[in-house]
Amino acid sequence: MMIGAWPASASPVSVAVAVVVLAVTLYGLLVEGAYRAPVGVRETLPETLRGQDLLTLLIVPVLLWAGLRARAGSLRAHIVWLALLFYLAYTYLMYVVTPFNDMFLLYVAAIGLASYGVLNGLLRIDVAVASAAFTEFPRRALAGFLLAVGALFVALWLAQILPAIPGDVPEALIVYDIPNAVHVLDLAFVLPLMIATGVLLFRRHQVASVLATLLLVKMTTVGLALLFMNGFVYADGGQIDVAEPAIWSVIVAVGSMWLVVVMRRIHQAPVSWLRPGLWAHGTPAKADGPTGQSRRTLPSSTPGEARSR
Repeated sequence: MMIGAWPASASPVSVAVAVVVLAVTLYGLLVEGAYRAPVGVRETLPETLRGQDLLTLLIVPVLLWAGLRARAGSLRAHIVWLALLFYLAYTYLMYVVTPFNDMFLLYVAAIGLASYGVLNGLLRIDVAVASAAFTEFPRRALAGFLLAVGALFVALWLAQILPAIPGDVPEALIVYDIPNAVHVLDLAFVLPLMIATGVLLFRRHQVASVLATLLLVKMTTVGLALLFMNGFVYADGGQIDVAEPAIWSVIVAVGSMWLVVVMRRIHQAPVSWLRPGLWAHGTPAKADGPTGQSRRTLPSSTPGEARSR
C-alpha cells in the first residue's frame, strides 16, 4: 500500500482546494452580477467565466477521486491529480486579473493551494524509480505532437502581439490596455514547458514521460473549458467565431486520444516511486573536537556491516 508514503498534507490540500473551488464556482454560477463587464472590458467576459466555472465545478469530483487513487499507489492517478491542480492554478491566475469581485481572496487561496500541491507532488516523484512504468511510452510520436502544438500556439499568440508593437494594443485583450493573462501564462510557462518536454522525450529523459502526461491532461481540460465558454456565450445570444469551437474540439479530441494511448501504456510503478518528502530527514551534524569540523553520525549497524563500509 502507498498510503504511508503519500504526504499527510496531500489529502488536506485536495479537500481544501475542493472546498474553495466549490465556493467560487457556485458563486459565479448562481449569484447575479458575480462577474462584471464595465467599459473597456470584453462584453462576453461574464459568460466566458461562467462557462469556465461549470467545467471547473465538474472537475472537483475527478480531483478528489484522483487524490484517493494516488494515495492507494496509482502513479497514473497521481499525475492526473497534479494536472488538475495545474489547471486550477492556471485558471485562477486569469480570474485575479478580471474585474474585482467578492471571491478575490478565494481565487488567491486556490492559486496558492493548487501551486503548492503541484510543486510538492511533482518534485517528490522519484523519476528514476517511476521510469519502470514508462517502458512502452510512445516517446517519439508524442514528442513530435507536443513540439508541434507548442510551436503553433507560440506563433498564434505572437501573431496577436507583434502587430501591436510599437504604440498599439492587441485586439485579443480582455481588459483594454491590460495584457491578456493567457498570453503571459502560456508564453512564460506553459508553452516553454511543452516544447522542453518534447525535447526531453526525444532525449529519453526520465522526467519527460511524467511531464508529457500531465500536459496532455492540462491540454484536454483547457480545451473543454474553452468549449464551455463558447457554449455559454452562444446561449446568451453572443456572437462567436465558428472556427473557435472547431479548433477547441480538435484539441479535445486529439488530446483525449493521446491520453487513452498514454494511460494504457503506463504500467504499475514500484511502490517507492514517491519520496517521503522533498528533503531527507538526516541526523544533525556534530562538532568533532576543538577544530570545529562537523561529523555526521552514521546509522547504527552491526560490527560486520560497519567493517564492510
